[in-house]
Amino acid sequence: MSWQGIVFDLDGTLVDTEPLHRDAWLETLSHYHLNYDEEWFNQWIGHSDRGLARWVIENVLQDKDIEVLLDGKRKRYYQLASEFTPMFRGVGEALPILAGKFILGIATNSSDADAAAVFQSARIDSYFKAIVTSSKVAEMKPAPDVYLEASQQLHLDPKKLIAVEDSPAGIEAAQQAGLYTLGVGNSHPVEKLKADRVFPTTYDALLWLNK
Repeated sequence: MSWQGIVFDLDGTLVDTEPLHRDAWLETLSHYHLNYDEEWFNQWIGHSDRGLARWVIENVLQDKDIEVLLDGKRKRYYQLASEFTPMFRGVGEALPILAGKFILGIATNSSDADAAAVFQSARIDSYFKAIVTSSKVAEMKPAPDVYLEASQQLHLDPKKLIAVEDSPAGIEAAQQAGLYTLGVGNSHPVEKLKADRVFPTTYDALLWLNK
């Protein structure tokens, strides 16, 4: 197979934003005198912000407004992400090389605002010909919408594209859309990643792509 493009997931694949989400949540909840720690937050990895907020409102802060809670967390996250978003090892070096060989895109469950905050500090967006966020599609991953939209914007058949993903939901989305999938074990045990090829880290996947 002669692949022509690569579509990357963003959070957990190219950039390590989980610590930023954790810090934003713990700081926001501390304003309500809720002193949760990293161990408590770990149970929410992979869940939506709204799911976490709903649990807090239903079980602890019954008299508070969920939208106010979510807005406080988002504002703190945007501030943290725009100041510094760490990239995974090898990303900064590999993207310019890959951009010379392939057409690159991003397909992410992040919103436009989340992605914009990341790109304010991790200035990698110029390498991508298409950046498709959840703000631009009807259904988030594991639905295939973001990958179908990315392939359309890149003007490439999905079967000519490789997807790089860190989550089972993302891999499912890419496979439903018809892309060849690479799973990276940054966020989940590799045995849970049912991709066509699985790598321990993004760095290992980038080495394979640059062969």
